[in-house]
Amino acid sequence: MNRRNFLKTAGMGVAGLAFAGSAYASGKSGKPNILIIVTDDQGYADLSAYAHHARDINTPNMDRIARDGMLFTQAYVTAPVCSPSRAGWNTGQYQQRWDPSASWTPGLPAKVKTIAEYLKGAGYATGKIGKSDFGKGYHSAKAREYPLNHGYDEFLGFSAHAHDYFALSEDIAKRTPDPNGTSAHLGPLMHNNKKKSYDNGYITNILTDAAIDYIKLNKKKPFFLTVAYNAVHHLIHEVPEEYLNKFGVKPIPKYDPDTMGKYNNYYRKYCTLGAINDQDMRKYYLANLDCMDDNIGRLLDALDQSGLTENTLIICFADNGGSPLTGACNRPLRGSKYNLHEGGIRVPFVMRWPAGMPKNKSYNSPVSTLGILPTCLEAAGLSVPENSNLDGTSILRVACNETETGGKPKPLFWQWRNTFAVRLEDWKLTNAKIQHTKNVNTSQIIKGPDSGKMQLYNLKDDPAEQNNLDRKHPEKVKQLMDLYKVWAKATMGTIPSWDGKEESRKKRKRQ
Repeated sequence: MNRRNFLKTAGMGVAGLAFAGSAYASGKSGKPNILIIVTDDQGYADLSAYAHHARDINTPNMDRIARDGMLFTQAYVTAPVCSPSRAGWNTGQYQQRWDPSASWTPGLPAKVKTIAEYLKGAGYATGKIGKSDFGKGYHSAKAREYPLNHGYDEFLGFSAHAHDYFALSEDIAKRTPDPNGTSAHLGPLMHNNKKKSYDNGYITNILTDAAIDYIKLNKKKPFFLTVAYNAVHHLIHEVPEEYLNKFGVKPIPKYDPDTMGKYNNYYRKYCTLGAINDQDMRKYYLANLDCMDDNIGRLLDALDQSGLTENTLIICFADNGGSPLTGACNRPLRGSKYNLHEGGIRVPFVMRWPAGMPKNKSYNSPVSTLGILPTCLEAAGLSVPENSNLDGTSILRVACNETETGGKPKPLFWQWRNTFAVRLEDWKLTNAKIQHTKNVNTSQIIKGPDSGKMQLYNLKDDPAEQNNLDRKHPEKVKQLMDLYKVWAKATMGTIPSWDGKEESRKKRKRQ
């Protein structure tokens, strides 16, 4: 892509040349490397680069990305849980296009290209390290969801919701009655078409080691690398002792199949309040997050040492809102993972590309992770294919534009099981629900009234979604509901009503 075309597509004026012209004006940098870092269940207040960060949070390495790049304060994922959220950003499409039930298990359709497939076709080396969870094809190297089957050349990781942080050996898998759950999962990592056993080690460190090796091996050609940590997902207490000591909590005995029975029982014991109290749960979370942040620092150092920092695009974000189970904090937002309040779908999000983006800048209008795929295509100089049905637009276009709006605001939509949400500008309509079951929500999670009822909020004035304005602004309720119905019928072929019952049905063939 030449300089003129880049300026045209990014919507930049002459003033933008000072911060975004170097890679394109010189024509010497070539295609950028692209590194996507995905954190698991990280809270919206658990990034210290944000002005609203929790008082006990310090994430200096993720902050490095923001300081040398951009910080996005209103970034959204497409679902409040990991599998559909990951399906959305990997394809650039609302996952409801092929999963009208809007469930936990969208999978990856065979006829929808992923970001890795686009970039591999453009000559990129492609690697994935860490968690690969799309809701289907667990533990199978033959499934479409397995990274080698949707565009990645190399893979080291696991395909499940979660993996034990310490139990990574073939030996413990053989001795465990139930090693292959979707959340309660342990044993060797999947490595390309084989398995890789680790008798010792900690998974966050192991994944980072592999990512650094990948960077060193591929530094002479453009690469696309996804590093998807399972931190800070449960089991949140599983952290190296040096970090536990730093935050003043004691180690909990590791799982032992010879004395503790099923792994699922061990997992369930420690993933709600009870065996771990509320105060300590937050401390375990902070220790786990601190370890992950140190490892992200190691990745950034590896880019520096390889001379790749200037022309590497980094996109770092959480897969969904902070979990109500782990001690994550989403303040000042209401809600958490598992619901469509802001705390479940608005996430930490930072980007850095010294050769192609501004530095130390905040962007305060809504963006969606649906824009990650078109962002990477634009950075690589690739056109969006016709009939691709991409639902997102390149974030570079707003990042490299000195204005805040980036064009006419577009609505954002969500459908999660029998709940929905739609946002346009500062207004949000939803029937989101929060689970109030005992031992589910830690004290960091903000709750509120009207759970499950029709709710209208002005997010600019009320980001915590405490003041339902549906009766004061019936015209706004109608406007947003009409937008939602048009979207729902176009993407799902059906218009679910707010209570979860369908107003119409239309059979759709899987793409």
